[in-house]
Amino acid sequence: MKKKLGKLSLSKVTVLLCSLLIISLTSCLDAQDSDNDVVQPATYVAIYHGAPDAPEFDIFVDNSRINSQAFKYANYSDYFNFITPGNHRLKFTPVNASNAFIDTALTFSEGKIYSLFAVNRLQSIELLAVKDSLIIPGTGEAGLRVIQLSPDAPAVDIVMVKNNTSTSFTTNLDFKETTAFQKVASGTHTIQVRRAENQEVLLSVPNITLESARNYSFIIRGFATPPTGNLNVLSLQVIRNH
Repeated sequence: MKKKLGKLSLSKVTVLLCSLLIISLTSCLDAQDSDNDVVQPATYVAIYHGAPDAPEFDIFVDNSRINSQAFKYANYSDYFNFITPGNHRLKFTPVNASNAFIDTALTFSEGKIYSLFAVNRLQSIELLAVKDSLIIPGTGEAGLRVIQLSPDAPAVDIVMVKNNTSTSFTTNLDFKETTAFQKVASGTHTIQVRRAENQEVLLSVPNITLESARNYSFIIRGFATPPTGNLNVLSLQVIRNH
């Protein structure tokens, strides 16, 4: 199943950061789930910079900056915890500037997990939100979803190749669409991103290792045809959510 990422059109709240937005692939959720038990209900938010021609950001929640360093393209914040669920104002500004590229209000519900994505070309930049429904994979399994954030790429199919066996993960995934988390075999895979229309291989990424009992996101990012001087080409980024 796939779905369109929702555009949510966020008084001073205390924010606990797992790492003050220093980029890593270890989630705050791990601190509460070191034994791979069921994820405990909480309100968590992760932020991702997926706008391939946008500059570095400062990020503000209710007028308080939450990043300790410039938030760059392809940076991911890990999940952090909003102590008080409810309505909050979220702003993305240029570093050390007051004008906002994004200025919006979001509502967070208790017991939910969210990912927020700054996406699209800078002239059309927007904040998209999705409620994350992490799963509990069994032995020899991992959880996986795919998010299509390339603003000029065609609809794509995702194929996973392991031990010379190809398995379709999803088909016809368009810009700003995401799949749900699904169980897949853990281990090492080659990931192919194919043009849905004719199966042309746009990307083939070998040696992607998915650990057992973990949840991952594959993010398709960058420009299929970059503007002059832009080096953010079409690529696949692997993020461990939990």
